[in-house]
Amino acid sequence: MVPRLSLSNQRKIQKERRKGKGRNETARHLKVSVNTVSKYSHTLIVTDRPRVVNHKPQSHLYPNKTLKNVQLAIKNKTYSSAIQLKRDLKLPGSDRSFQRFLKANKIESRAHPIKLNIWGCVGVGFKSNLFITEENINGRIYTDALINGLTNAQMDPPLDTRVLLSDNAGWHKNKTELPRIELANISHKFLPPLSSDLNPIEHVWAMLTTKLYENFEVYDTIDSLRKAIVRCWKSIPQESIDNIVLSYGDRLLECYSHEGKMTKY
Repeated sequence: MVPRLSLSNQRKIQKERRKGKGRNETARHLKVSVNTVSKYSHTLIVTDRPRVVNHKPQSHLYPNKTLKNVQLAIKNKTYSSAIQLKRDLKLPGSDRSFQRFLKANKIESRAHPIKLNIWGCVGVGFKSNLFITEENINGRIYTDALINGLTNAQMDPPLDTRVLLSDNAGWHKNKTELPRIELANISHKFLPPLSSDLNPIEHVWAMLTTKLYENFEVYDTIDSLRKAIVRCWKSIPQESIDNIVLSYGDRLLECYSHEGKMTKY
């Protein structure tokens, strides 16, 4: 039976083992058995004294100048998350210590990068204004954007003679919001799963992305990205949109002839 050692002797065994000494060498040095060394080499030492963890930020790592730079970067929105902010400013210390520094100074930080959700609608002779938000899209937000974007737009032929194509995303088919869409005289048709590439808007999104990064642009702030998206959206020729919408029938026939498989489109 392996004898129970005192805490000081347990620490001595672990100290010798951390130095890289073998069990036999440690046993000879401390005058204990090899089994005792084996037992206490990886045993967690439990003491009656509570462990004191200091979660206060290290003030020498982040002086007042750092605080001002952080506040300025947050004001200008030149970062997408707290970790990216720390790396952009080339600050020392661990990520956790920097997050404690932000919390101690009551600075709100984002856990995840900002993303922009965009809604837009196109048709023959028609292109709506873009709806851009940093919020996650839900049924209410989608319906508000849809109604405001279509009812306030001037189009010929009028809205009540057109059919709106949407994929089968959950917020498109929100049962509580569908009555609002019907009251706005918007005829809604939902495409089945795995067919969103047939929707003309997908081709317009591809055109928008191409224009947005055609010169390998890098947008440092959310505001600059938002302005660039609106500028590129307005620059898309209406003639190109008309061709995409009017070719919907050809894409549909091509998809049917290929039994739903890959097409040239």
